[in-house]
Amino acid sequence: MAEQASVGVISNPASRHNARGGLAAIEAVLAGQPAIPHRQARTPQQIEAALAQLAAAGTSCVVLSGGDGTVQAALTALSLRSPFASPPRLLVLASGTTNMSAYDLGSHGRPERLLRRLLTGRLALTRRRVLCVREADGTTRCGFFFTAGGLPQAVRDCRAFRETSALPGMRGALGTATWIGGRLLRLLAGREPFEALALSYQPDAEPVRRCEALLLLASTHQRLALGLRPWWGAGSGPIRTTLISRPARRLARALPGLLRGRPPAFANAAAGYQSHAVSTLHLTPTGGYALDGEDYFPPAGSELAISAGPEFEFLQP
Repeated sequence: MAEQASVGVISNPASRHNARGGLAAIEAVLAGQPAIPHRQARTPQQIEAALAQLAAAGTSCVVLSGGDGTVQAALTALSLRSPFASPPRLLVLASGTTNMSAYDLGSHGRPERLLRRLLTGRLALTRRRVLCVREADGTTRCGFFFTAGGLPQAVRDCRAFRETSALPGMRGALGTATWIGGRLLRLLAGREPFEALALSYQPDAEPVRRCEALLLLASTHQRLALGLRPWWGAGSGPIRTTLISRPARRLARALPGLLRGRPPAFANAAAGYQSHAVSTLHLTPTGGYALDGEDYFPPAGSELAISAGPEFEFLQP
């Protein structure tokens, strides 16, 4: 059984699952565990303060009940200015909307059940290295999944479509499915599903490349939500990258294989498809970038440096 005095919980009450009753379920599990501190935190500053409180209480295992943004905020604090003498073990509960980190870590079951399993010592360990994104002014954030090119703006467009729709049920999953369906129809008609944006990037010490990018993905994840593995390129670095840029020939035909890491033979660099495993990545995106679903907008024309950060131990079933 886990030492209860060494466990601490941070919950984001604004995360989707928590806001819909999940927080009450977590509190019910903890009701009979007065030795376990439970802190609620919404913003990165509040999450960092909660980590400091848990460190001061002698916590060695931190439970994060929130979405990908909550995990990113915690990993940034733990990677750059940890209050812990040694890194705590982490358990990510899938209490957000997409929960991509929880999927990759294998902890995407019902949050309250996973918490109970932790308290009875029935979880295994895995290790993951984080991704560090450094802006030109030194601002650094750490997470798992980076996107640039046209994709972040397309995600913002999808959110706006849902939020402004007057039709019933369109502000949730139905609205997302409807928006994606429209983009798939564009794709099947031979058109780009969303706008490509200018991007320059440099993997490792290779020459700088410039393109019109539909999407650039960079991650230390082994897989994404739904089990997708859109990586196939050579290289030994810990950061997996995939770039789809113009001309993106026969994208509708290539996409099923790309999502499984098995592109068709025609999907090469000349056709607009590239994938590498790198140690560092320098890029200058247009239209900002997203890290674990959170949008950021550094000054136009400023360069980002992406590198592999520290490795953490995560608990999983």
